[in-house]
Amino acid sequence: MEKREISHPLIGKIIVTYNERARKIIMRARFDAIYITVPPYTPDKELERVLAEYGERLKRDQEKIPQERIDCNFRIETQHLRLHLEKTTVAGIVIKGKNGVYTLFYGPETDFGCKDTQQTLRRGITAAVQHRAKEILPQRLQQLSGQHNLHCKRITVRNTSTHWGSCSSSGTISLNLHLILLPQHLIDYVILHELCHTVEMNHSPRFWALLDELCGTDSKRLRAELKSYKGNIL
Repeated sequence: MEKREISHPLIGKIIVTYNERARKIIMRARFDAIYITVPPYTPDKELERVLAEYGERLKRDQEKIPQERIDCNFRIETQHLRLHLEKTTVAGIVIKGKNGVYTLFYGPETDFGCKDTQQTLRRGITAAVQHRAKEILPQRLQQLSGQHNLHCKRITVRNTSTHWGSCSSSGTISLNLHLILLPQHLIDYVILHELCHTVEMNHSPRFWALLDELCGTDSKRLRAELKSYKGNIL
């Protein structure tokens, strides 16, 4: 999938994703940007038309989205990643950690009510999540790939907000870095889902039958459980 970022004078940040599997234009407002998924080769004039028609409404929707405030009590406690904030005497915000355990240090003058501070904190937390995701997710995909004899040509780990994973027609599997915050059985479900797309590039009965076989006929329950999680905690 190809992506590009647009800075719109009225709407602000827009992330456009060209998805080979998209059949129509899909728009989503998130607190950090407007996300638009379009079929390949969608002309710029069509994007301009859509933004002119729906841009103001998307901006209003974006402004209504609640955003969790990060403060000294913020914590992440998951199977693969633990993170907490700690006050230090040094000014600024710095993140340190390894092996899935991270500390975000903040200075004595840190104003958690400041928008710029919140953005800096989120960037630091996202960096930790991305670091851990790149340590764990590709390795687990390779394990499951070999176990089930389903192979992809390339693996990427990205910060996305609309999908937990995707598989291109060229055999590239992209995984959402926030997968690392899910329980292991759901991480495996998403990976197996995308590996099934390497032989069935659709959601046909054959695709679901294959996924059921790999998940022990439990794919419907896993799919329902996955829906209870957001694609991006930040």
